Amino acid sequence: MPDVTINLWTLVLGAASGLAAVLGARTGNRLVMGAVIGAATAAILTIARGFI
Repeated sequence: MPDVTINLWTLVLGAASGLAAVLGARTGNRLVMGAVIGAATAAILTIARGFI
């Protein structure tokens, strides 16, 4: 039976990106703004992970 592992960084990254997208997508086209803000948050946190 294969082992199942959960990468906690992926959960933190997804939660933070989703939260930032929801909070930031209040103006304009919500779908586009949510996608842009979520992607930017994911990129920033991925870069920050290298410094931690």
